[in-house]
Amino acid sequence: MKLNLRSIDLNLLPIFEAVMETRQYSKAAENLAMSQPAMSAAVQRLRDTLNDPLFVRSSKGLIPTPKAEVLYQEVKMALSQLRQSLSVQKGFDPQAQPHSFRLLSGDYFEFVILPQLIESIEQDAFQIRLNLQPIFEGSAKQLIQAQSDVMLDVFPIKDERINCQVVTEETLTVVARKNHPTIKHSVSIKDFFNATHAVLPNRGRLLPLDKIIGTSKMKERKVGVQVTQYISLLAAVAKSNYIATVPKQLATRYAEGFGLAIYDFPIDLPPIPIYLMWSKAMDHDPAHQWLLERLMRVIEDMTSTKK
Repeated sequence: MKLNLRSIDLNLLPIFEAVMETRQYSKAAENLAMSQPAMSAAVQRLRDTLNDPLFVRSSKGLIPTPKAEVLYQEVKMALSQLRQSLSVQKGFDPQAQPHSFRLLSGDYFEFVILPQLIESIEQDAFQIRLNLQPIFEGSAKQLIQAQSDVMLDVFPIKDERINCQVVTEETLTVVARKNHPTIKHSVSIKDFFNATHAVLPNRGRLLPLDKIIGTSKMKERKVGVQVTQYISLLAAVAKSNYIATVPKQLATRYAEGFGLAIYDFPIDLPPIPIYLMWSKAMDHDPAHQWLLERLMRVIEDMTSTKK
């Protein structure tokens, strides 16, 4: 779909972009320092120009029409390239230019990598705000359309519009409370399947452990509790005789505070890659490049410390 630029007020395109990304007229107006009546008028002008309603109100916010969805992909990429062209000489200065980044991630990132990233930002007095969003069914589409800046996950997105890079690897370990009545110096495969487990839901995706060992075999575990995030696994194990399987970095950072002992997994497991992903539409954006470099540096420093 090619746009006839002569028929469109180009000032309307950043407004359209903001509404697509916030799905709220009020929030879009706030982000662009506009009044809500001015925002509504601008959207109406674009509707009239394109002969399409663009957005339909619902209880969950604005729902884009199919035409708006197609238009957004082109507008987002075009505006990204334009911003790059206009800012290429001055680059991005995080100490002078306030900027907000949107990161899609699970709780592993929030508990293991995020604290180091925040520390790095604070030390250099950067004017950076981080908005974390949970990974959900529509996250891949959100990333492809550059509605989020990056995603960190163990499941790579295979799409030619996405850059996908392994930035670190994780090892799975078993945690149990100190002075556990049956788990002493190590965990055997018999201990593992005799114990009661605290587990995570699969959220519609095979968990790394299930993928490696096999879903049918993992169903032999006795499950005592299913929680929603990794830190809850540690809390559940700390006050019970349950055990849990968690990433080694997470266990190392929080085991002491929860009074837990860390054990090698009872069988050899391959390391689990952690992927950093972002839209190719953002490849030439200076602020986005800064975020990637900062993230990779933080992860590299963590990896070096681990070794």
